[in-house]
Amino acid sequence: MKKILLSVLLIALITFACTDRDDKLLGASIRINNKSSIDFTTVQVRVDTLLFENVPAAGFSNYLPFETAYAADTITIETDSIQFRFVPADSIIGEPLPIGLYTYELSFDDKGEIIFNFRVD
Repeated sequence: MKKILLSVLLIALITFACTDRDDKLLGASIRINNKSSIDFTTVQVRVDTLLFENVPAAGFSNYLPFETAYAADTITIETDSIQFRFVPADSIIGEPLPIGLYTYELSFDDKGEIIFNFRVD
């Protein structure tokens, strides 16, 4: 009897341990990786779409779900005193992203321009 109970418990444990963080996704979810040394007050993806708030320097935001997401999109970053804007060329936007987890990595170059990098998580 102990062997049967132990077997059932082991199977249940393995089943629940095998769930992945993206098993319950319904679409593309994106987070922000602030690779700069400046805290971001807000990061807005697309005009009037989703707003990431309080992304610390060298930190990450939470994932937010998008109805339609792209590998590159218009981004507005606000800090305590400055606003930055990134507008990708139409040729790099591409097709809508499939269901999954993605990261927009954001930093700045010497001229204060946004350096944008897209990553599949």
